[in-house]
Amino acid sequence: LEFADGTYLFDLKLPQLAELQEKRGVGVFALYGRVVKGRYILGGETIGAPAEGEAFAEDIFETIRLALIGGGKGEVDGKEVDVSALRAKSLVERFCHTAPLREPWALAAAILGARIEGYAPPKKEGPADGPATSTSE
Repeated sequence: LEFADGTYLFDLKLPQLAELQEKRGVGVFALYGRVVKGRYILGGETIGAPAEGEAFAEDIFETIRLALIGGGKGEVDGKEVDVSALRAKSLVERFCHTAPLREPWALAAAILGARIEGYAPPKKEGPADGPATSTSE
C-alpha cells in the first residue's frame, strides 16, 4: 500500500499479532471492532465518523508499526527497502504522529480487516487470446 515515502507491504504475522494484543490489552477481534467502529461505506467510498469511533491513537499507530515489521519490505523511489523495527518506528513517528488521523485510521482498519476478513490481491490480466487489432475509422 502507498504509505509515507513509498509503497510498503503490511502483514500482521503471528509474532506481531501477539505483540499487538499484548500492547493494546485486548484480543485482535476487540481491537478490530474498536478500530472500525465509526467507519462506514457510503456510495462506494469509506468515510469515518469520528464522533462514533472508539479507537485509541495508539491502536492505530501500533497496528501500522507492527504490520510494517511483519511485511518487512517496501519500495521507495523505485528501490526496494527492508523494513526493520527501527525503520517502522521512524515511519510511524514521522508520518502518523504529526498528521491528521484520518489516513492512518483508514490504514489500520484495512490492515486489521485483511488479517481478520482476508485479502485477495487484484489479479493481473493474463496474455490476450489473440493479437491486438486497430479500430481506426
